[in-house]
Amino acid sequence: MIMKAATPLLLALASSIMLMASCEHAPGVVPPERHTTVTIEGEQFHINGSPVYEGQTWETSYGGEYPVEGLLMNARLVQGIFDDLNPQTRGQWTYPDTREWDPDRNTNEFVRAMATWREHGLLSFTLNLQGGCPYGYCRNQPWDNTAFAPDGSLRESFMQRLERILDRADELGMAVILGYYYFGQDENVDDESAVITAVENATRWILEHGYENVIVEINNECSVDAYVHDILKCDRVHELIETARNIEHNGRSLYVSTSLAGGGVPPANIVEISDFVLLHGNGVRNPERMEEMIHEVRSMDAYSPMPIVNNEDDQPWRVEDQGWEESHNNFVASVKNYASWGYFDFRRPEEHDDYNLGYQSIPVNWQISSDRKRNFFNLLAEITGSPGTPEVKAEWSSEMGSVIVSIEEVPPESSIQQVELLINNEVAAALEAPPYEFKIEAVPDEEHWVKARATYHNGEHEVVVESPYYRNPWWPYGGPS
Repeated sequence: MIMKAATPLLLALASSIMLMASCEHAPGVVPPERHTTVTIEGEQFHINGSPVYEGQTWETSYGGEYPVEGLLMNARLVQGIFDDLNPQTRGQWTYPDTREWDPDRNTNEFVRAMATWREHGLLSFTLNLQGGCPYGYCRNQPWDNTAFAPDGSLRESFMQRLERILDRADELGMAVILGYYYFGQDENVDDESAVITAVENATRWILEHGYENVIVEINNECSVDAYVHDILKCDRVHELIETARNIEHNGRSLYVSTSLAGGGVPPANIVEISDFVLLHGNGVRNPERMEEMIHEVRSMDAYSPMPIVNNEDDQPWRVEDQGWEESHNNFVASVKNYASWGYFDFRRPEEHDDYNLGYQSIPVNWQISSDRKRNFFNLLAEITGSPGTPEVKAEWSSEMGSVIVSIEEVPPESSIQQVELLINNEVAAALEAPPYEFKIEAVPDEEHWVKARATYHNGEHEVVVESPYYRNPWWPYGGPS
């Protein structure tokens, strides 16, 4: 299947009801000019006609050389458009600084962090129309987080937030793996007919909006028995893959696949109809098994040369024997066997109160705000030959309200435009030149959260990097607590 560049086309709508159903552009409005086109050539991903990480080879410290060109390094960032429409559960997701949940803030902070990920070599991420478990792993999901209404129409508020993310990804030259269904949320769609309608609506929405940087994951882990609708299970999900692949607009269609639970290899009925193969590494404690999975896919009769992408794996940070070195973890095992890899991070139960951890736990700090996030992104930058971003740190003085912000390893071609100090998510002070020393005259008496934010440009893209978010850093006047 070949994705062809979109030709501008006037998109007509019959009524505001149709707008709610499919979220198309208003009459007489054409999609804006797009900047990023993703195509597949054999086992490689290409962006704008060239293989991603063109010419890049990862050279290890022990003399190994592994091609990276054509791989699509990614992360599981599925909650970018999250909201909870169930008033009984919505209160679980409040931000620690405002004590309120705000879906637009969540999306805005996602968009603000994207250039930071990109600077470390992250060229793709998985984003889901039905999110993912906000606790990492769970079966029962009483919350209502789905871009699909029960009849399969598209919820406008979700799609507007999606549009902001896809627009920014298009600007940055990033590919988006867009998941449609997630177990525990699929039951919010009425029946099989509505499931199919939702796939059709979402696929047409992407195409009619002119996005050429989106590839589709029909559902997350079709092998999980929690799915209510049979057509979302492994023995029938190929029907939905075919439905989505066969939808065309202006001569274009989408690349489509689906995934199985961690450690599973997709069966022939999925592989033979897919445009790329998705693997999950959850539960794969031994990297040798990761290698075996990749080899099993390539040895299948149903397999023809196509990319193999691991787009969900939490083992390097959860398994003590793995870690983030150059050997013996699922990340490097995938790269060494020419498969793309995706980072999955969430807050474990004992980490529930640490807002800086995790990318799937709501609310999310979308910045590189923890050691394990930075460990992944540092290894990613090494493998992909990317510059990375400076690390922003805040040091608290013994004098209440005083803070010194340090910025380490600023890329030589970049310059810091501004450093801001934020208290409870509002800018309290800003400086445009070093030294970045802040003295806040009035520190809130109530609980407060403090972080520093640095802004710079790398080429034409603005990059925003933040320190971790600290609770009550001047209480009891000695440092973050």
